Amino acid sequence: MPMHPFPPSGLNKDSKVLILGSFPSVVSRELGFYYAHPQNRFWKVLADLFGDKSDKGILKLQNTDDKIAFLKSHSLVLWDIVHSCEIKGSSDSSLKNKEFNDIFALLDSSKIRMICLNGTKATTLFMQYCKTRNLELTIQTHQNYKTLIPKESSKSFCQKFGREITIFSLPSTSPANARYSFDNLRDSWKILLEI
Repeated sequence: MPMHPFPPSGLNKDSKVLILGSFPSVVSRELGFYYAHPQNRFWKVLADLFGDKSDKGILKLQNTDDKIAFLKSHSLVLWDIVHSCEIKGSSDSSLKNKEFNDIFALLDSSKIRMICLNGTKATTLFMQYCKTRNLELTIQTHQNYKTLIPKESSKSFCQKFGREITIFSLPSTSPANARYSFDNLRDSWKILLEI
């Protein structure tokens, strides 16, 4: 059963945004870092949003060290929801027998105020994880994104962590999400600029 190979990347005392995926793809596991598949648009979207491109519009983030420095400079943290699972290739729909990373422990030990979920599967998994921690969430739909809020019968994040934490469900940057153009992704993900 594959285990999650990476720690939370970019985490430091100034981290404000946690970006959660489901589980690393085969290519990411082989290359040793998040969103390593060349067709995944994650790094391109972030570089476009934060203006981190060279004069010719080419992505500067060429290696893991550059990417970690980029994350830290923008108070971003990357991690995934699933710690271990059975999975066929990189297919999120084939995830079985999953164990979750301890996301609440990371929230307890940080100043994170925003969580961005990369895609529908990450959103579903995060809701399942929260339910195992006695926190039920419901989805509210907005124009370019969705938010997750605790159900009325559930404790709020403020009660649990001593601060408000806003949760956004964003469209997946995966190449499998071909119905979203780069411009559509950028429009949804620009919520990152509001922290």
